[in-house]
Amino acid sequence: MSAGISADLELSSTIRQLLERGDSGSIFSPPISSALTESEPQSKISASTAFYLGRRQALRDAISSVPLIFVDTAAVIISIATCVAVASLFGGSTELGHPEFITVAIAMTLVCHHVHGLYPACGLTYSLEYRRILRTCLIVLMSLAGGLLLQRTFFGFPAIEFTAFAVLYTLSLTTGRSLARRLLSSFDWWTQPVVLLGDSVETTSLYTRLDRCRNEGLRPLGILYDPQSHWDQSLSPTNHVYIGPVSQLEEILTRTGTCRVAVAGTTPLQSFDWSRLHGIPHVMTSCDLGHLPTEKVRMVDRDGRLELHSHSTLTSPGTLAAKRCMDLALIIVAAPFWIPLVCLIGALIKICDPGPIFYRQDRVGRFRKPFRAVKFRSMVCNADQKLKAYLDAHPELHAEWQLTHKLRNDPRVTTIGEFLRKTSLDELPQFWNVLVGEMSLVGPRPIIDCSDYDREYIQDHPEVFEMYKLVRPGITGLWQVSGRNETSYSARVYFDRFYLNNWSLMLDVFILWRTIKTALFREGAC
Repeated sequence: MSAGISADLELSSTIRQLLERGDSGSIFSPPISSALTESEPQSKISASTAFYLGRRQALRDAISSVPLIFVDTAAVIISIATCVAVASLFGGSTELGHPEFITVAIAMTLVCHHVHGLYPACGLTYSLEYRRILRTCLIVLMSLAGGLLLQRTFFGFPAIEFTAFAVLYTLSLTTGRSLARRLLSSFDWWTQPVVLLGDSVETTSLYTRLDRCRNEGLRPLGILYDPQSHWDQSLSPTNHVYIGPVSQLEEILTRTGTCRVAVAGTTPLQSFDWSRLHGIPHVMTSCDLGHLPTEKVRMVDRDGRLELHSHSTLTSPGTLAAKRCMDLALIIVAAPFWIPLVCLIGALIKICDPGPIFYRQDRVGRFRKPFRAVKFRSMVCNADQKLKAYLDAHPELHAEWQLTHKLRNDPRVTTIGEFLRKTSLDELPQFWNVLVGEMSLVGPRPIIDCSDYDREYIQDHPEVFEMYKLVRPGITGLWQVSGRNETSYSARVYFDRFYLNNWSLMLDVFILWRTIKTALFREGAC
């Protein structure tokens, strides 16, 4: 982390020299009086420092935005060029390659992205970024389609070419930004530094999260706390860098050009003088709101007190109807692909291990109604006897089985069954459960009422289970695309709670998108 601080100091020095060359009064020059000494402490950010930080923040936002603007522009051009090239080969319409169409498509994309807060999008999670990109795609494609229809009759509309462009345009924007962020996250000049204030475990936890998620455009510079305050000595000093007391906040911000501050931990929230942060461009406060729909919360100031208004769509009739229609439409449209695949896998199961093709198990459904979930059989027919014999021969695995009811090398799984599990193809027959209304494509993982493992879920987390009963369980879900079997039991409960609190159609679309990647790369499969 010392390298990161040095990089910030070098960047700050370089920019300052370039902008001050020949003009000692440059608007980007830090105020001379901003430096602090122990003999002359300042409790609040001075006005000159505040304006300096504001200008630096604008410069950092521009530096972080330029690569993303380039990637988005390239994505639009590539999608149009591909469509035009294919259309010219097969004698289709190439009018999408007109310079006016390209210019309007690029301009509308960049403007919509800016309105949706995607430049520079620092601190924005991939889930929210993906959904905002989809919103941009919807607006731009509808506008471009309307413009083309106004120029010609309905029957003269290049439907095939425009449909191909719409698919490529959406894929290019979503994948392009994801790859670009992953690549740019390794450069300190692109990620914006954050100074953390706090002296508790929450502070170090936030430090670790920011350091792990640099693709969101932020990175931790270090931690500030007063030495006389309590600090957990068990925390490793090599992982969490102390860069000074809170009284030196203004000096550190000015010296490093850092414009973002994060306050985390109970001690700062209860006793910290918030007026000391006035004038800092970005201030982030970490607080526990896991019981609220955190992605649909609105803050309102009422008589000097902060009110949080949260909104949930979990019981909205219109949204639930739209979710059901989306499930049916996707399954019916994809039927020519998955029905032959089901037949092929069924034949392979019969050839490799004679016995039933499908395995049925009672699960807890909506309103706690039991239903029989259908899966491809991935185990041998005498699975229970083989498991008992295996655990008797390997007593050291009893603890693993009691904890997760799973084994990393399960002797009951057949050769074809192991492949089906790792690719999640064993759950393909559950499309039938979706068709008859027992399940949904996306939702919380269906639980087993009689299982000791899932009984803990029901008894120890009743607030999550109450929400679980309001929805149909899903074939895929947030847990499956967030580590799957590599995550802990508590993480699974957290993902279910987050999904149920923040459910929306766009979140379902994002999870379906991530499911493709998870299945292809077998992430978290065992």
